[in-house]
Amino acid sequence: MNPTNEQAQGLYRLCYRLTNTIYPQWQYRSIELVRIDERTGNLYILAGENLDFEIKKSGGYEP
Repeated sequence: MNPTNEQAQGLYRLCYRLTNTIYPQWQYRSIELVRIDERTGNLYILAGENLDFEIKKSGGYEP
């Protein structure tokens, strides 16, 4: 199963924000795991020690 184009773009935006320090409210976070849930088609990202995100097929993400 492959992510949708919207999910890939959402993943790029989120990874950029997590690993870039130009946003003062976002501190640098390492990305530990990116995985697609084959049941729902959503992408899951584990970042830092305690952050997790879900990227839906529409490309939107939630912490």
